[in-house]
Amino acid sequence: MTQETALTPDVLREARERAAELIRCGFQEPDEIAESLIEVLDDQGLTPEEAERIVAPLWSARLAEQATWPRVTDVDRLADAFDALEDQGVVAAMDFTCCAGCGYAEIGGEAEEDSSGFVFFHQQDTESAAAGQGLMLRYGVFRSDGEPAEVSERRTAGIGRVVVGALEAADLPVEWDGSPHTAIRVAPLEWLNRLPE
Repeated sequence: MTQETALTPDVLREARERAAELIRCGFQEPDEIAESLIEVLDDQGLTPEEAERIVAPLWSARLAEQATWPRVTDVDRLADAFDALEDQGVVAAMDFTCCAGCGYAEIGGEAEEDSSGFVFFHQQDTESAAAGQGLMLRYGVFRSDGEPAEVSERRTAGIGRVVVGALEAADLPVEWDGSPHTAIRVAPLEWLNRLPE
């Protein structure tokens, strides 16, 4: 039996597509996805109850799909690479903030006293990866005041090499030209990220 809805077919389709996209990303809980839908579509009449009804069957379908996935996915290998980077003193953050600007502005808050640098991908990067476009990684060093630009660039490229090494050790395909000004791309990448338990 289908639920009655006051939403137009276009709004309902948009809500379902956005929910499916966020579920494919694999980082948010069902209630967080419902909240995201409401933030975007509450002015179109989407209620919290309706958002939950949209998310629930899509979530269940994704859980069923997961049963057919390989034991180790590309995203599992990516998580292993990020864990290895953390062990090497590199702050490694997955699905961190909404965009690159916010990521660079906020990554310092994740640093420890002995952190040598950082790598992250943000939510828009996650969505691109989930859509089959590969994954872009941002990286860098935590600068000390007065550090000359050329020293910073050398150190940044060094972090880039460490990140590439960890990705390759995890058997992931990497594209990077060695420049401290170029993001590292992981592609091709099959984005199979298990839903939070």
